[in-house]
Amino acid sequence: MSVNVNRSVSGQFYCYNMPRLMAKAEGKGNVIKTVMVNMVDVAKALNRPPTYPTKYFGCELGAQTQFDVKNDHYIVNGSPEANRLQGMLDGFIKKFVLCPEWENPETELHVKPKKQTIANSCKACGYRGMLDTHHKLHTFILKNPPENSDSNTGKK
Repeated sequence: MSVNVNRSVSGQFYCYNMPRLMAKAEGKGNVIKTVMVNMVDVAKALNRPPTYPTKYFGCELGAQTQFDVKNDHYIVNGSPEANRLQGMLDGFIKKFVLCPEWENPETELHVKPKKQTIANSCKACGYRGMLDTHHKLHTFILKNPPENSDSNTGKK
């Protein structure tokens, strides 16, 4: 089942869809963890690395996160309900995916670690602007820029 990327928009002709986030709790007691089963598919629909929304969940919940990129395993400690995670995903989308001008998800991140900036550009309307630097995810993105970013890290 798919949902609109911008869930405040409804209608049959809205073309930006993503799969509904599926979460599965594993473990018992103090070692309970939530695995995001389809995080790779959700992230692909958002044009962001799957580590970003997972880390966002950890920041919002005050929980540790774990990534196993090779096996597509994305984990948040604790057992938040899937609906709560979907709501948090909407917050991530609003802050880090949607164009502030037109609220469509055709954006790219431009990370410049040396300048400590993250810019957002929209392929649809041409908007260019800076992202909010007050969220904890900002630091994570600076340290882990997306592969398609024009960051000047010197990595090849």
